[in-house]
Amino acid sequence: MKMAGNGAAYPVMSAAIGVLGKRMRFSVLTVFIAALTLSACATPPNAEQIKRAKAWHSVSQTTDVTEVSSQRLRLRSKTPFAAGGDELEKATLLRAAGEVRSRGYERFAIVYVDYNERGLGSLMGPNLGESTKRWIGTYEDLLDARDRADLDGSLDGPFGFKSMDVVIVMLNDDEETRRDAFVAGELYGSLIEDRIERHKFKAYPRLAIPTPSIPFRN
Repeated sequence: MKMAGNGAAYPVMSAAIGVLGKRMRFSVLTVFIAALTLSACATPPNAEQIKRAKAWHSVSQTTDVTEVSSQRLRLRSKTPFAAGGDELEKATLLRAAGEVRSRGYERFAIVYVDYNERGLGSLMGPNLGESTKRWIGTYEDLLDARDRADLDGSLDGPFGFKSMDVVIVMLNDDEETRRDAFVAGELYGSLIEDRIERHKFKAYPRLAIPTPSIPFRN
């Protein structure tokens, strides 16, 4: 009788253990899903990356890049009507620095630059600016090249459709070490932040929060 009693208890205990196991598996699954949900809510997209992506997209709309050889790129840039020469040059340098970094090079120099201005200044006569074929590895050298090309002062003016055509040579750290050259990583970092600040790029669009209307009771 004792053995019969114990034998009758075994199915009951097995069923209880089975139910308990299912409940434990369900609880673990519930906790796992909840943890994933909380993790997704606690890790929003990187705001800095979003702003940088917007700044890079904007500069890519005003610049064009062509690979002319294994280490040389041609960049053509243009500005809106109401923009000065600084905007044109910063966009060109930012695009150049980003392209150089993406191709695995560390430095670059401008070996040809040509400015053009169409607008109020061009109404007074033909474009007399000269193209410059030289080695430009600093921002000061680029400003000097602009001064040489800007015979009528139109490139420094706030109005006019300005454009810029340059050829750059991409360099590794061990190439042309005795000559000045732009450091692509440093230049990209400083100019992308400058563009974010000047153009007021935001990580997320500003949402209009509706004001609820509360009915009044008489």
